[in-house]
Amino acid sequence: MSKRKVLVPLDGSEFSRQIVRVVRSFFDPKDVHLILFRAAFPPAVSPEVSPQDVLASSLPLTGTYDAYSRALDAEFAEASKERETFRTALAEELRVDAARLQQEGYTVNVEVHFGDAAQRIIEFVNDEDIDLVAMATHGRSGIGRLVLGSVAERVLRGVNVPVLLMRSAPEPEAQRAPGDALAQSLGGGSQLRLAVATDGSTLSQQGIPVAVDLAKSLNAKLTILALASDRAPATQAQKLMEQVHSLVAHLEPRPEIVPLVGYADEEMLQWLTKQPTDLLVMGALQDRGAASSTAIGPTAQRIVQHAPTSVWMVKGHRKTLRRILACVAVDDTVVVDVAAQLARAKGAELSVLHVVPPSAASYLSSLPGDEPLPTPLALDEVMAQGTHLSTLLHGWSAQLEKQGVSQDALMLERGTVPESILRTAHEGNFDLIIVGSQSGPGHFLGSVANGVVRYAEQSVLVVRTRTV
Repeated sequence: MSKRKVLVPLDGSEFSRQIVRVVRSFFDPKDVHLILFRAAFPPAVSPEVSPQDVLASSLPLTGTYDAYSRALDAEFAEASKERETFRTALAEELRVDAARLQQEGYTVNVEVHFGDAAQRIIEFVNDEDIDLVAMATHGRSGIGRLVLGSVAERVLRGVNVPVLLMRSAPEPEAQRAPGDALAQSLGGGSQLRLAVATDGSTLSQQGIPVAVDLAKSLNAKLTILALASDRAPATQAQKLMEQVHSLVAHLEPRPEIVPLVGYADEEMLQWLTKQPTDLLVMGALQDRGAASSTAIGPTAQRIVQHAPTSVWMVKGHRKTLRRILACVAVDDTVVVDVAAQLARAKGAELSVLHVVPPSAASYLSSLPGDEPLPTPLALDEVMAQGTHLSTLLHGWSAQLEKQGVSQDALMLERGTVPESILRTAHEGNFDLIIVGSQSGPGHFLGSVANGVVRYAEQSVLVVRTRTV
């Protein structure tokens, strides 16, 4: 069965990009072919003035026909060059969203057209056999509720296919993502607010030394969450508190110990919602049982999935933090910052890995059609290509340089993302994997971060790069 073609018009604003989240919620990658569409007026041309008018206004009014013709050709060539530069810039903006969707398995193309947005959308829908249009539209109050945004209303009236409209209230003030707060704290901008959870089981207690070491290194405010079941005897909860006190009795200042009684995931998530925390450290809880050494158990899995903060999932018995592998997607700049600052604070060696999925040709190469891409990917060669990926690599390189990390830390591979990350971490004998989570709780289970947390043999730091 062929995939349905879904047109997603965007205008460059964060408001319009809200529809991307809705599309991901409504449509499975195997069912749809997404087309990210941008329509804009050419540079320096208003809706009321045509390109011909602009050209004519700048031409000489006297002289020979040859002089007039040469001036016309020069002006036309300059205007065309400026239009194409502008078109390329708009396409690069769309490719950021396209690349992220491609990493989630979607088939995505980008289209940039010049002209009136509504008219270009309608023409494209009719010419390209689009099955559905999905777009955001501003809400209105009072009598204006009957009127949609002007572009959305014209599209709704002008196409003969279904239109999925997301009407939203005016944009709220931008909220800082948890990963940004973590990066700021690690960079010394504020005191790191650190929490560690234990239910008394052996594996969960592995998180306490990690958290204590971080608290000492980063001068963090440490809180210990003691998880007890309300179905267990009171003596068991008391024993847990005594164990925790003995583990941190030598610390100065003494960390706060908070008892949480009930279902571990519910109690912890409620506490994290009420108490702002930059980083949660935890090991597998007692319901992990005798599963494989990489498993973390269902309760810890739910906490990682729904926690409104970044989570350090402690695995294995590695006592030192010598080598860190940071895995970055196309817009994971905050992951680079977190990894570089953590590596510097702990004196650890840092490697930054970007995995290019097989379907992500749109930002790997500027070659036309289906020409094969070079394999393996040489970092220097890709950075010199002038593609969207090379722009990303140069940006990450500049970030690392600001943190005193060499460009040699960058690694580039092509393959299936979770598998490539796990293989690289295993072969490189890394102690910690850092990966960004760009998805909210509803999408986490199908994300790269989820796969890495579940199957990595090393500890994993999941950095929340979006507001939840």
